[in-house]
Amino acid sequence: MIVLHHAWDSLQSFKVRMCLAEIGIPWDGIALSLTDFDHLKPTYLAVNPDGLVPALETGEGVLAESSVINAYLDEAFNASRLQPVDAFARARMRWWCHHEDTVVHPAIRPPTFNLYIKPLLAGLSAKALEEKVSGHPQPERAATYRAAVSAPFDAAAVIAAIRSLDRTMFRIDRAVAGSGWLAGDALSLADIAMAAAVERLEMLCLDGLWDRHPGARSWSRQVAGRPSFTLAREPETPGKPSPVDPALVRALVTKAFV
Repeated sequence: MIVLHHAWDSLQSFKVRMCLAEIGIPWDGIALSLTDFDHLKPTYLAVNPDGLVPALETGEGVLAESSVINAYLDEAFNASRLQPVDAFARARMRWWCHHEDTVVHPAIRPPTFNLYIKPLLAGLSAKALEEKVSGHPQPERAATYRAAVSAPFDAAAVIAAIRSLDRTMFRIDRAVAGSGWLAGDALSLADIAMAAAVERLEMLCLDGLWDRHPGARSWSRQVAGRPSFTLAREPETPGKPSPVDPALVRALVTKAFV
C-alpha cells in the first residue's frame, strides 16, 4: 500500500492527491498540520529529512518532491498515459511542472500567508499563539515565524504575487488555445500540477483573476470539473468559516492592475 504524508492545505500535496485520484491508485494518508509544524518533528523528519510535504512511501522506499512523485506514479502505475508521446509536447509538460514548482508555488505563498494564515492565527490568544510558535522544533526558524506572524499585513507582497499569477494566466491562455490543454491534446501532468493553483486561488477568493484571460478561465473550469480534482480536496467541514476577507482581496486586485 502506498502511504502519502501530506497536508490538506499544502499546494504541492494537492497535486499529488489529484494524480493519485486521476490514475485511481488506492493510498493511505497521514495528514500533517503545517501550522503545528508536524512536518518538522522527528517522526516526519525520519521519513523526509528535508521536512517538506508531500512524501510518498512505497515498497521500494520514500520519494519526495511533488513533480517527481507524480512522474513516478504515472510511469509505475499508469503506463505514462499522463505524459504526451510527442517529444516536444512532453518537454512542454515538463516546463509547466517546473514553472509550477519555481514560479507559481512561490507566488502563492504571500497571499496564502497574509490572507489566510495570519487571520487564522489572529483568532488565537497571545498565550495560545506563543504556545504554538514555541512548539516549533527549530528555535531560529521559530523566531522568524513569530516575527512574520506579528508583522503588519504585507499588501505589497500580495499585489506582487497577484501580478505574477496574472502573467502565468496569460501564458496558460496562449498554451491552451489549440487543444484546450497545457501540453498535448489531453490532460497531462502539466494540467495536474497547475490545477493546484486553481484550487488555491478559489480558497483565497482570487479565482476572479481567471476572468482576465478567457482561455485560461475555460481551462480552469475544465480542470476543476474533473472528479479527481474534487477527490483531491480536503473533505468539507460544515460550518467552518474561511478567514479570508473577500472585500480586502477585491481591493488588492484592483490596486494590482491600476
